[in-house]
Amino acid sequence: MHTLKRKFMMDFHTHCNYSPDSDTPMEDMIMAAIQIGITDLAFTDHVDIDADIDNYPQDWDFDRNAFEKDIFSMQEKYQEKINIYQGLEVGVQPHLIEKNAEIVKGNQYDFVIASLHSVEKRDLYHKKFFEHHNDIEAVQIYYTELEKSLRKPMDFSVLGHLDLYLRYKPELKNVAAKHYDDIVHVIFKKIIEDGKGIELNAGGFRYGLNQNNPGMTLLKLYKEMKGEVITLGSDAHSPKYLGSNYKENCELLKSIGFKYVTTFKKMKPVFHKL
Repeated sequence: MHTLKRKFMMDFHTHCNYSPDSDTPMEDMIMAAIQIGITDLAFTDHVDIDADIDNYPQDWDFDRNAFEKDIFSMQEKYQEKINIYQGLEVGVQPHLIEKNAEIVKGNQYDFVIASLHSVEKRDLYHKKFFEHHNDIEAVQIYYTELEKSLRKPMDFSVLGHLDLYLRYKPELKNVAAKHYDDIVHVIFKKIIEDGKGIELNAGGFRYGLNQNNPGMTLLKLYKEMKGEVITLGSDAHSPKYLGSNYKENCELLKSIGFKYVTTFKKMKPVFHKL
């Protein structure tokens, strides 16, 4: 991995056409990232087993060996212009702990995002989960399922887009923190003790939330609990959104008290001063 002469800029949550929900070739994403000044780019394509996603009856997965081969090729081709990382976004659920652990072991990842996209085996995107619970229950169960998904060892780097449920049911923002604080404390305590972290995901702005995922309440709590590992990602599935809100989010993190953002190489954190 090269130390580039350009000013550091990261995007550690992106997708290309290895993800079922993107049709952008990997190289197109790389060229666009170089153009806007990104120095450190992680591809984190989706593996979501047993996700119950409408119009996609099979598991969300892809040829991870072909992906790895392409990553290595792109790293060599663009090594003087951008640092490229092999990542993965794994959809966690409590009953998938062992399966997901095996998936992560299968290739040479630099970085793994653990994200909760389906709760009680019901997909959040198509709102199936919300049909079965009132608002308070929905938020409490979301965090309880995430906490259960962390109870056994799985090698990951950060938790993805906490409070993701807001993208699909924004009114859940009105659920007071007192209803889920205890569960989130348990989650943060565990990941901090294990040397893992969270991401600041700019994707919420594209869903009309006028905020990142997670929002300020969770970011401040994570910092208050001495959490230090935090990555910045756009959740871009096309070049248009690469690097979204990057400068603003660096300033936001500094205002909360964070001094560093984090990249990962071979699953080890590397800290960069804000």
